[in-house]
Amino acid sequence: MKSIKMKGKNVEEAVAAAAAVLGVSKESVKVNVISEGKPAVMGIIGGEEAEVEAVVQGSAAEEATQALQNILDKMGLLAIAELEGEGEAEVRLAVKGEDMGRIIGKEGAMLKSLEVVVGAMLRKSTGVMTRVHIDAGGYMDKREKSLQRLAAEVADEVEQTGAEKVLPYMEASDRRMIHLYLQENPKVKSYSVGEGKDRRMVIAPK
Repeated sequence: MKSIKMKGKNVEEAVAAAAAVLGVSKESVKVNVISEGKPAVMGIIGGEEAEVEAVVQGSAAEEATQALQNILDKMGLLAIAELEGEGEAEVRLAVKGEDMGRIIGKEGAMLKSLEVVVGAMLRKSTGVMTRVHIDAGGYMDKREKSLQRLAAEVADEVEQTGAEKVLPYMEASDRRMIHLYLQENPKVKSYSVGEGKDRRMVIAPK
């Protein structure tokens, strides 16, 4: 997101000047009027210029990357936010640099919090619901593979015993990974039961 403050004889002139500096059309900027100004008496005395702030909205990916970078900077972390990829209503970001332990947090808690915060900021700035995925040092990729191994082991046990298995408490994001992994398994199914901290995932025979 780029923004600039500009003055002019009136609001229209200030907006036109701001758009010219930003290199975009007047129609593509969001305008916040700081002061509408006032005409001078007899054209020469006591006049005041109008002032506006013109904002150019970036893409969802650009907005998310910048939002994450701003958070990392305010936390005093030596890290860089980079765009890993984007899809329909989805943005994938990666954090590189130092302080990976602080950024990841216990069992990925900080990464999950960052996803929530950046997602909320993105919805506010773009008005569109976009899922934000954030990884750091490859942690989330390693965690996904670990959860997939767990799912495969439990699925094999359920298939052999014919009895359903209730897994320990997991965050919603972890349960989602297992659900997605087991979707194509023709012999078992997965679902969740309970509410809040009592919510558990169940893997059962089909």
